[in-house]
Amino acid sequence: MGHYVIRVKGELSRDLTDAFPALSADAEPAQTVLHGYLVDQAALAGVLNHLDMLGVDILEVLQVPPNRSPDSGRPSR
Repeated sequence: MGHYVIRVKGELSRDLTDAFPALSADAEPAQTVLHGYLVDQAALAGVLNHLDMLGVDILEVLQVPPNRSPDSGRPSR
């Protein structure tokens, strides 16, 4: 499972954002940011294909790295 951020051109209507129940939507000036956890890359591809079929311009797709605990980067003693 990965956390993804998908930035698209324009503000998506509530009907359009409701088409992606696994993702939250935040409107920004002239953009909408969809974000949430998707089970695998096939789910990501499905979201991207759906956006494309709706004629939505995709500006950016990012996978957010998992959070690391503060101790995970320290060498063990």
